[in-house]
Amino acid sequence: MFPAALLRAGANLAHEPTRFAPSPPPIDDALTNEQREAQRIADLAASFCLCGLQIALDEEAFWTDATEPYLATPDAPPAPANDPAHVAPTTAFAFPSLARRGMHVSPRLPVQALRLMDWAAVLLIAQVAALWGVGAGLLALSLGEAAAFVLAAGALKAGLWLTETYRATPATMRPEGAVGGLALGVIAGIIIANLIAPDARAAAALATTLPVAAMLLAGVHAAIAVWSIAAHKKGVFSENVVIIGATDAAKRIIARAERSGDMRIVAVVDDRLSRVPAKLSAAPVGGNIDDLMAWDGLPHVDRIIITVTQKAETRVRAMIERLRPIPNRVDLLLDFQNQGVQGRRVERLNGTAVACVSGRPHNYRRAMIKRASDLIIGGAMLVGFAIPMLAIAIAIRCDSKGPILYRQHRHGFNNRVFTVFKFRTMRMRAEEKTLVQVQAADPRITRLGRFLRKTSLDELPQLLNVMLGDMSLVGPRPHAVGMKTAERDLQHIVAEYAHRHRVKPGLTGWAQVNGSRGPVEKPAELRRRVKLDLEYVSNASLWLDLKILLRTAPSLLGDKEATR
Repeated sequence: MFPAALLRAGANLAHEPTRFAPSPPPIDDALTNEQREAQRIADLAASFCLCGLQIALDEEAFWTDATEPYLATPDAPPAPANDPAHVAPTTAFAFPSLARRGMHVSPRLPVQALRLMDWAAVLLIAQVAALWGVGAGLLALSLGEAAAFVLAAGALKAGLWLTETYRATPATMRPEGAVGGLALGVIAGIIIANLIAPDARAAAALATTLPVAAMLLAGVHAAIAVWSIAAHKKGVFSENVVIIGATDAAKRIIARAERSGDMRIVAVVDDRLSRVPAKLSAAPVGGNIDDLMAWDGLPHVDRIIITVTQKAETRVRAMIERLRPIPNRVDLLLDFQNQGVQGRRVERLNGTAVACVSGRPHNYRRAMIKRASDLIIGGAMLVGFAIPMLAIAIAIRCDSKGPILYRQHRHGFNNRVFTVFKFRTMRMRAEEKTLVQVQAADPRITRLGRFLRKTSLDELPQLLNVMLGDMSLVGPRPHAVGMKTAERDLQHIVAEYAHRHRVKPGLTGWAQVNGSRGPVEKPAELRRRVKLDLEYVSNASLWLDLKILLRTAPSLLGDKEATR
């Protein structure tokens, strides 16, 4: 693998201690405001896209026109994987049908749950033994006495660690897997109890409590293992993956995926039809990157892996540049010789090192925290606004004819289309066939609808979308499918537009609390909104979400200018 590209991809080589830390290009004072906005958007996109693989750009052409930097018109498609003499297929490749997937969780979740559960069990066992042995809880004991109970109970967890119970995956878990470690922990715990327990009664309490607790803990481990095995067989832990390049490395990845079940290879993109088989295992082979980007199943793909030969640096860069407009994660397969490759954006995937070169590495902890906060805060808001929502529904029914709720298809995470709910604020007109953004003094808006829009109360039903998992409380606002600005598709105005779909859309967002609300009628308005959305995607955190939620109500009520 070319070391410079690895360093720019966020990786560290074992034999290369230095790290590449590109600094953002300076903002030239001679540029116009539009050009500065373009450069800022590009810098923001670089913080979570392309990972520093500095794609060569012709800066003279890039700044020719104020709107040119935002055009997403592709250049000629890159040559196919490892094939200098290629002939483009005459018909588009038929990808397999890939419908909306069910629940998908991290394969690390069962083991992480076991770790947390075992720590809680250690504290509970120590507390029970202390109450039984000395008649007082851990907090009432001296530091030395409490440590004796905790260390003896902690031997159970140490036994699990020594027997590598926590190294299991959903594919390798066994119901009896924790028995050996817990047995070793009981023996070690009884020895520790006899050595450092405060007295004989405390040692006896520990010697009695530890075996019983170990048996209960073994049952819980077995139950989680049985669930994990069943969920693994149903594909709950499997990622949908598309491979670019029908190479030997791709064959190895597919073979490992079939053994582990951690990935589902849905297709292999490679238009060297005369030199590659029609299928690699069950995955069809064919098409090119243009076919992939036009595939309606792409929003349901979790990861795209480029497996072309590592010597084709120019071709790899061209492929990454071509894949830049999509929000899906793109990984670059690293050479098997680079066993020392490590870094924030490098991970081991079925025993193979891959570098994330577009999109962010998966942060399951952040996703779990965000989902938990959505359910807790969103559920509380739904209960708190239940009576006002009922009153609004009755008022809408009395105010004008039509349904209470308005349903509309919008783009969500990874460009997936979902149905958003809103209180109806306009009169229904069957003759309107195309999507028209709301305008100031729009005659379609009802009297009640004008109040609901002004106060943003029409958005309250989207709490249901939050509870269903299609939206989050905080994130870029979802735009309607087919929405246009200045009679142009949004992605044709701002090339980085799709990157706002790297996170779930939100009920409110960074753009909204900074004044970018309502319809976007001009390219400059769209560029500003995308810039603010990219700022959120690049810096998303729980604290930023809470800050945005606290600023939402004052921002909405204090803004009397925005068209809503």
